[in-house]
Amino acid sequence: MYRVRELNDDDEPGTLRRSINSEGDNTIEFDLDGQLSEGDFVIVNPSGQPINVGPNGFGTVSSLAPDGSVNTSDQFEVVTMDLSAEFEDSSVGNDGGSTDVDYEVTSDIRADDYSVNISAEGLDTDELGDIFQNANIVTTYEDEDIIEVTQSGSGTADGTFDLNFTDINADTYTFEANVTDTDASDTDTIEVTDTGSAEADFGDNVFVEQRGDIANITVELSNTDEATIQIGQDSNGYAAVAEVTDDDEDGVAYVEFNTFTAGHYDERAEVVTGGDDDTDVSVTSSSNLTGNGYYGGDILDATSYDMFVTEGFVSSVDSENADARATLQLSEASVDSTQIWTAPEDTYDDLADEDAEDIGAYTGTNLTQTDTVAAGDTVVVQVQGSGFEGALENRGGILTNADATTIYGNISEQNDSTIPAGLKFESEPIPNVDEPALDIGQLGSNNYSVIYDEANDQHFVVVDSTAMVDTFESTTPYDFDDGDLFTANFTAYENSDLVDDDVSVTGDFNVEDAEAELDTNEDDEIVLQAASGQEVTGETNLAPGTELELELDSDTSGDPFVKRPEAVVQEDGTFTAVADFSENSAGSEFTASIIAVSGDEYDGRLVDGPVDPGTETPGTDTQDTPEPTDTATATDTPEPMTDTATATDTATETADEATETGTSGGSGPGFTAALALIALVAAALLAVRRNN
Repeated sequence: MYRVRELNDDDEPGTLRRSINSEGDNTIEFDLDGQLSEGDFVIVNPSGQPINVGPNGFGTVSSLAPDGSVNTSDQFEVVTMDLSAEFEDSSVGNDGGSTDVDYEVTSDIRADDYSVNISAEGLDTDELGDIFQNANIVTTYEDEDIIEVTQSGSGTADGTFDLNFTDINADTYTFEANVTDTDASDTDTIEVTDTGSAEADFGDNVFVEQRGDIANITVELSNTDEATIQIGQDSNGYAAVAEVTDDDEDGVAYVEFNTFTAGHYDERAEVVTGGDDDTDVSVTSSSNLTGNGYYGGDILDATSYDMFVTEGFVSSVDSENADARATLQLSEASVDSTQIWTAPEDTYDDLADEDAEDIGAYTGTNLTQTDTVAAGDTVVVQVQGSGFEGALENRGGILTNADATTIYGNISEQNDSTIPAGLKFESEPIPNVDEPALDIGQLGSNNYSVIYDEANDQHFVVVDSTAMVDTFESTTPYDFDDGDLFTANFTAYENSDLVDDDVSVTGDFNVEDAEAELDTNEDDEIVLQAASGQEVTGETNLAPGTELELELDSDTSGDPFVKRPEAVVQEDGTFTAVADFSENSAGSEFTASIIAVSGDEYDGRLVDGPVDPGTETPGTDTQDTPEPTDTATATDTPEPMTDTATATDTATETADEATETGTSGGSGPGFTAALALIALVAAALLAVRRNN
């Protein structure tokens, strides 16, 4: 007779829980019940010796420890099995693409080697079998409407079941899961709803874009999160097929179609991609029936392309199996105009990191249209033109900082079909020497940034003017002189297949030494009252929005002071700093200077009472304001850019003149960074060409 005893706190055989006779094959069997649950136990033989139970049956006879306790290897533990069986969602459809739901069965105590019996009132074994069609159905109990299941390809029920409720009657069902060899069980409820058939549609009937750019295509999904989209067909000479998944299941998927890379066979060229993080796109086929196979070699022609979409994943879509159709209209690319803007030196980093839609917020404060730039200030070249987005988007992420100064090379002079355009700066000509020119890439990636405004077909190139001048002097036979003329030249090339003829637009601007001066009276003095609110004014060619700091320093015996009022440069180049002298004495003398801009010092003094109106002093209107220096503003204030950073077509008397060397150009609005964009595009394409 064998006995099962519970161990006491000292691991000694204690309370008797079960007496068991050995079977003829030297095995013993007993049930785990209320007397044998949640505790540590030992089996002892008739002599009271512990039995070491091995995994393959009856074990060897052991003995108690000297203190009368049971060795750990002779003990066994009984725990109560837990079970969790839950649906991922509270409802599921019975038609279309919303019929699937995850059903997770887990146990914290036991992960392997168990199965569960599944039942749900209102569902018979045939219906349960259809719902669990992706599981391993071990046994079917038709009389009890129960099926026993485990995970497909596994000997356990632990894991996630993929259930399908197609054609199940709409109702609320409570599913019960019972472990077959324990009392562990759990229930969960799910609502089955009537849903319509799955369908896919386009957000618009017609999508319009320029060749070379990226077409944004909206796909609308009903009762499904999967669709297949086809762009083009045999009659268009081009076709691309892609599977689209709406990851967040909100019924809308956003697809981007790169018309620049569409004519390229290289697998690295991403033709159809997800328009956001919640859309997954997988291209299954892409064929250009007339393509020559190299990057950008055959940009899609400017014509109309048929588009089809259907729910689910299929190999191809046409008018026979499509849920909906639409048209993609590609028009010719264009190179329209360029404008030059200036911004304070310390705004370079902020501007370079901005998104296109935020650029407009700088206009009127820190961004001013100009034809004159102070050395050190930021230059922004705005290019209005279309057709370059696709090249920039595809290769922009691959180009490294180190590549920027080597891949570009002399791209503005290249006549290569893999380079759609190039941006360069030209400086003052030198006798008997080719006109000095500098490609944007030669500046180094830390000294320029390209911002693309997809919505308005414009590009912004933010440039460090100091780096531009220094690079000119170090790489070309050129020495900078105050007031030298520079030209930003953006050219789109005929051989790139993007335009019919070479097209160039240019913008001229002078670079001057940074200057600033303070206003004085006819005696070259600054005369202020010994009172609060005293204005010290001046003018500068630094960019509007630049913050200046003045120093007013007095070593007058009995009334020494140092004051450092600040000022902001206005759009007309003037600035005003306000100082408080209410605690100072009339008669005190001081020197005034502009910190970090000019080494000039100005004599000044404080007076008691109003300043003599016969003298020209800051803050009075007794005399005409001196003519300002040649600042970085146009004579007529340009209209502000739109919220999406699009400048108006209002050219000032000093606005940049756009020139064309082909038939595809034109003039128009644009704070475009086309210069830089073209450079990037050219660089990217050149890199690909060289790699191939």
